[in-house]
Amino acid sequence: MEIILLESFDKLGKIGDVVKVKDGFARNFLLPQKKALRANKTNKEYYEKIKNDLEENNKKLVEDANSISEKLKKVDTIFLRQASETGQLYGSVTPKDISNFLSKKNINVLPSNINLTTPIKNIGIFEIIVKLHADVIVNITINVATSEEKALEQKKEKLEKKKNSSDFSIENLESSDKDIQKKEAKKNNKSNVKITGEKKIKIKDSTKETDKEK
Repeated sequence: MEIILLESFDKLGKIGDVVKVKDGFARNFLLPQKKALRANKTNKEYYEKIKNDLEENNKKLVEDANSISEKLKKVDTIFLRQASETGQLYGSVTPKDISNFLSKKNINVLPSNINLTTPIKNIGIFEIIVKLHADVIVNITINVATSEEKALEQKKEKLEKKKNSSDFSIENLESSDKDIQKKEAKKNNKSNVKITGEKKIKIKDSTKETDKEK
């Protein structure tokens, strides 16, 4: 079915786009939720009338999403859970748990916005994608530990690994630059040798020509 989007959707399209979707998706979700219109002549004309209002509303949604995104970047999302010696949790951390945690920090994020297909069931630090809007996506770090001290240790280890990885990359880059410079220097030396040789040959040739003329 062809529809006109009244909202922006990640991987589907932006407001006003005419896209093809499965009939079931349109009938069961997009159309009843007033997130889209059937793409016919009447609805296309209607869309042009409400276009400015939709775009203004979307602009406000993007601003709100960006505001939430900035707040998320400043929050330490720590979950304390009991776990076995192997690090397996006696329980789990779900999108709903994360949403409730953030709500207590006055940050409203729906569980459906949290891209976590399976619950977290182990101790550790996890990078999670949060889709606040089709145009606003942010990564958050979930720190799952058995105590505040362990959570702090995990965070320090993560930062240390990141730092070492960054230093390693810089060293590789510098080493690569030096190798390139050496190769360029060798090329230049070879070029100079060839040019010098050519000059000598020309001099000899010109001498021979002079001898012949004599």
